[in-house]
Amino acid sequence: MAKNTQATNPFLMFTDPASNPFAKVWVDLNAPLYGSLKQLATQSIDTSEEWAKKVIDWNEKATAWAKSTPLASFFETQRSFASQVIENSASFARSLWRIEPKAEE
Repeated sequence: MAKNTQATNPFLMFTDPASNPFAKVWVDLNAPLYGSLKQLATQSIDTSEEWAKKVIDWNEKATAWAKSTPLASFFETQRSFASQVIENSASFARSLWRIEPKAEE
């Protein structure tokens, strides 16, 4: 499925070294720097995602008082939406850097 996404996404087609000679030259010239930046991006994305999930967990504990009130569904919806935004943002950042998602532990 990843190949289908790459074939239909103009941004990925433009930045793919296999289909764009300029991108290949750029990647070859910047390989040492790119490796370090990619590692930094990986650590940054993983750390940001981890902290964002901790904030959602903290929010769940902080709103535990509302479990038996009409506000419970509001807080649950808010957490669900935030989780989805975090997941989509991290996935988008990983796809820009062409980083494989980290394995679930």
